[in-house]
Amino acid sequence: MSALTLRSVAFQPIKACLFESVKRPAISQSFDWVSGLIQAQTEQVLSQLTEAEKAQIERHFLCSTMVELPFTTGDIAWSEVAQKLTQQGLNNPDTYINAYECASWGYSLRHYLNYAKPEQSRFLLVSILDANFYDLTFWRYNENWHESGFGVTTILLEVTKEVTNELITQCALTHNSMAEFATVVRRTVTGKEDVCLALPFFPEHIQEMFNKLLAKQWRLPDLHHRWGHCFGSDPWLSILCHSLENPPLEDQKYMAASLALNGYFAMAEVVVNQHTQLILNEEAAYV
Repeated sequence: MSALTLRSVAFQPIKACLFESVKRPAISQSFDWVSGLIQAQTEQVLSQLTEAEKAQIERHFLCSTMVELPFTTGDIAWSEVAQKLTQQGLNNPDTYINAYECASWGYSLRHYLNYAKPEQSRFLLVSILDANFYDLTFWRYNENWHESGFGVTTILLEVTKEVTNELITQCALTHNSMAEFATVVRRTVTGKEDVCLALPFFPEHIQEMFNKLLAKQWRLPDLHHRWGHCFGSDPWLSILCHSLENPPLEDQKYMAASLALNGYFAMAEVVVNQHTQLILNEEAAYV
């Protein structure tokens, strides 16, 4: 049995163009709106926990691949965002990380496990946010991943025993990080016939490479045609969609895996069961 059980997973799609019907507001105003989505999703994800269990959540990391410019330009400050979120609820995000791009969620979990107090390490809470606040063409479509998808994902993991090889964080050592990533994934799940892969969503030419390198591995369908590339959210959205269409009747193991353009990657072996809360919200747009 894996040491990590997925207690809850939620995805809130966000329109690719946030401001179709209105003049683009100040970044601080639009980030306040997105913060409201994060707060609402956090409440959804934690709704089945008792107050005592919520008190065992020490940190809530907010990860991103693309939401960097608002902070580096000085349009907003994370300290102010975190303060507003904290005022709205104790379990809202308090730490922001994007250094590892799509793999940031894995490094956040690793940090969490390494430094959390023993009595406050039962639950791990991570959100992933990607929204095109400046409506940049680069983020709508890129030759590396083609169409982008945007949204907020929140995952709640329960640690049921000591975490050993269930969580892997690495960086590619060669120039071909995609092939190296697939090779490490294959090596990791070889011999684990009961583990299903949940991989990033990529266009067809990359899917073809995965088809060759991971031909013998059990994996969920690539949903790039439906969602685009949703960055670090991809594997969790993959598990969510599959579980909604095929409600689990017993424990099912998944290997959630993300690869960053800068070469970092993360993998987590998690268990989904009939008690896992599955939440797929309607697409949101700023109005």
